[in-house]
Amino acid sequence: MPASTLRDDVTVRSTALAWDQWAQLGVSSTTSRRDRTAADPEALVLFTLEIGRSDPRLFDETLDWLLTNERLISVQRLRNLCRDDEDRDLVDGALLWVARHQPRSRFALPRGRKTGGTEPRRLFYGVARSVREPDEAFLAVGLLKPATDPSKKSRPPDPSLPISFAVRMRLLFGVGSRAEVIRHLLTTPVTDASALDIAEAAGYAKRNINETLASLVAARVVTAFEHGNERRYHVNRTLWEQLLRLEPNGWPTYRDWPRLLGAVRELYRWLRDPALDELSTYMLASRARSLMERIEPDLARAGVPSTGAATLPGEGYWESFVERVEATLAVLESPAR
Repeated sequence: MPASTLRDDVTVRSTALAWDQWAQLGVSSTTSRRDRTAADPEALVLFTLEIGRSDPRLFDETLDWLLTNERLISVQRLRNLCRDDEDRDLVDGALLWVARHQPRSRFALPRGRKTGGTEPRRLFYGVARSVREPDEAFLAVGLLKPATDPSKKSRPPDPSLPISFAVRMRLLFGVGSRAEVIRHLLTTPVTDASALDIAEAAGYAKRNINETLASLVAARVVTAFEHGNERRYHVNRTLWEQLLRLEPNGWPTYRDWPRLLGAVRELYRWLRDPALDELSTYMLASRARSLMERIEPDLARAGVPSTGAATLPGEGYWESFVERVEATLAVLESPAR
């Protein structure tokens, strides 16, 4: 499979996933999907800010959703999940955009963040025409985006839906580490977790998670116990099921969205490099191997089954890489159990 074909496949299927999730969370769109898997708002925002560079309407409707639902998003967590400067530019541009359209917004650039001073680069992929009226918010972080007004079509998520479970926890505990700790403990497939596991899933520093866990244990909301040399934490899901009035088929399921969407986001950005189309099969395979070495740990932790592709030598690795990407997209599209 040529790199261009793989690029198109990843683009189409990733974009479809983004639209399906956002449509269930309040973006102006329709979908027949009714996911039981709890979405991760910040991981989905980051994913869509990159995937949406091939779909301007998806990008703009995501900005509109952020404007409507600003109070449900953790700026700290959004920045914590960024992997590189490209992520940070997209996030800061989106935050500035919301702040410009909502004067009382709590979204702002971090202290010390410099704006301007570099040659701006085009935000949307595949757009050949020049940007006559660039958006000031994105221009401030070096990205050329056509100026657009909010569509004002987005609505708040329905907290009763399993996919909106993170929203429900934030309405209950506020936007912060408490909501993420409880969400993880209630939805993860295992019955208990270490502070490190919770911190990685929550997207906050381990020190903050330790403080949050200590307060939740003191309040007798979370139970702590020692297992070997490790302290582990769990919650009584039966009691929470009664408190939240969840139906037997309405309990949200878990997926490690930060790792899975982060890996796919990195894969997608790598595939957008037009230089790949000019490489020999050997060089293409070599670069693909380097990419997979970076994202493989995330894919493995996110539940993507191994294909053993890393053991194949030379240019033969490319087709195995394609198989690995296909396995990743299959997990991305499948409902979690």
